[in-house]
Amino acid sequence: MPRTVALLDTTVQVDRNKFAARRDRIEEILKEYDWKVTTSICLLEFKATLIQQCLTIHDRLQLVGRYTPVVDYLTESSNSQAKLRGHIFRNLINVFAPSSFDVTEERDRRLAEKARLRLEKVIPRLYKWFTEKSVDSVLKDEIACTRALEAPVKKRVAFGVNIPKCKRGTNKSCRVEEFIRTKAAGFTKQLEAELAGLDDKDSHQLQRTCELFKRVLDNDDVELSNNDCRRAGDCLIALEGSEHATHGLSTNASEWDPICRLLSKVFVKVEYPKLEEL
Repeated sequence: MPRTVALLDTTVQVDRNKFAARRDRIEEILKEYDWKVTTSICLLEFKATLIQQCLTIHDRLQLVGRYTPVVDYLTESSNSQAKLRGHIFRNLINVFAPSSFDVTEERDRRLAEKARLRLEKVIPRLYKWFTEKSVDSVLKDEIACTRALEAPVKKRVAFGVNIPKCKRGTNKSCRVEEFIRTKAAGFTKQLEAELAGLDDKDSHQLQRTCELFKRVLDNDDVELSNNDCRRAGDCLIALEGSEHATHGLSTNASEWDPICRLLSKVFVKVEYPKLEEL
């Protein structure tokens, strides 16, 4: 039986794929643990962030047919996913293009095709990495998130819908509501008490989680969809991994520190070296 078990959250799993310095720092940290785990809800969030942005880029390359305009538009700083998209272009697609002021239309179209075809390999590879290589075990038996267990599938031209809306009896067979009712009642009360002494800015997301959990606990007919599970993602990941993990790893201290404290786990904030320290 492993003495130390690290539970990895979504921020850590995504950061392992952004660029080498972060990946290397995380791998260095993970050497300190006997066993590494994550959960089906973390896989859902990984699909909704990194894989979804890869799909967005793939679709735009297919639609526009030129590389540099897609890069310029999708990495505009006004978009909340601009930084993540920049990492995808630089480190996952790995296509090098001249300035959009200088590139010819013919070359731009060839680059778009090259990038699109690379993404068709990158997208399934990311899913396989998460499920088979990133940790010793993906804990999925208790919640068994249906959306998480669906690998990205390329159809004739584009990939299928990455995360369709969940409908019980149609495309949903998970046990998330049952899990919340059996595992989260006491935790929710403790979390509410913990949040009473925190600033609203620091506790907003966890307060929303408490409200969602109480809605499920108070009404046996409530059915959640993937957006609900993502809204409560940190707590669901921690609860799903709590019977196995000794440590919780995240870059998000404002949520994971109080969660780990309530679950009697050691919180480890993952931090990275500054540029001048590399």
